[in-house]
Amino acid sequence: MKHAPPKDTTMKSIAAHIERSIQQDPGNRGLDNWAIQKELLPATQSLAQGDHIIITTGFYILSAGVIETDGPPGAIILADALRRMGKKVTLLIDSSDATIIRQGMAAIGSSVGVMEIHEDREISAKELFTPDTTHFIALERPGQASDGCYYNFRGYDLSPHIAPLDALFIDAQSRNIMTIGIGDGGNELGLGKVSANVDSHMPDDRPFSCKTVADFCICAGVSNWGGYGMAALLSVMACQNLLPKPSALAKLLDAITEAGAVDGVTGKNTPSVDGLDEEWEHDIFFMMHELSQTTPSPDTMASGKRNHKEIQRLNINPLNN
Repeated sequence: MKHAPPKDTTMKSIAAHIERSIQQDPGNRGLDNWAIQKELLPATQSLAQGDHIIITTGFYILSAGVIETDGPPGAIILADALRRMGKKVTLLIDSSDATIIRQGMAAIGSSVGVMEIHEDREISAKELFTPDTTHFIALERPGQASDGCYYNFRGYDLSPHIAPLDALFIDAQSRNIMTIGIGDGGNELGLGKVSANVDSHMPDDRPFSCKTVADFCICAGVSNWGGYGMAALLSVMACQNLLPKPSALAKLLDAITEAGAVDGVTGKNTPSVDGLDEEWEHDIFFMMHELSQTTPSPDTMASGKRNHKEIQRLNINPLNN
């Protein structure tokens, strides 16, 4: 039996709970210094009203010559949640990443549409957008810095290895298509709102952060977590769990690793994400899956009692940050 959607005050509490959870910073990326809050709820409310949603992902790792494990899982889980809501979804990916993305999708039985782009040919707005396109999401996708280049977290230029999408992001806004940027370092597409904060904490004056501003900026300790969190909040809004079973995440990570994806920090072909213990990824996903199945009362969420019990069970502290 489906329950009525929670009142707005409850939704705000749930969104705040999710945001605190996904903004934990076990990788010490300095989110305390530059991350912003309170954009998850309005972004997800907007997305729930969308028709055709485009999601792009894929962060190239120079040392390995392939993309990392942060990005595809979050994008695939979010895309599939939107598909389950009846939305039309297109995953926009580099052609060199197609095998990784498609095998990840197959691992959870996702059938969203895929559009491949090539690093040496710019895609036009006419090719990408349709009259029904309402949202363009970038999840762990390099964004353009002040000098026009694309940088990884170590400051190395990735420009020759990716198809630039910033111009399309800006074009989307001119067409009243809502844009959402999800990232964990400040150098991802759409995170221009935090650019000044990020740059102020860099050790030197070198270009690094993305200057392209999305309508909504979702900051997370790991970018995947932003996708999981948004899918969980969509589930609460839809009164339907839109996430696959927690065991599916291991299958997804194994599938993209077998297809060549690497840990973005270690550069190793393992199903870990951003150099963290694998339990981090699975515990965050499990928490989002559990939350997707419930509609906590306003009193429970406000008191923090349920949060405390959840965190005790999962051995995670969402208030680290």
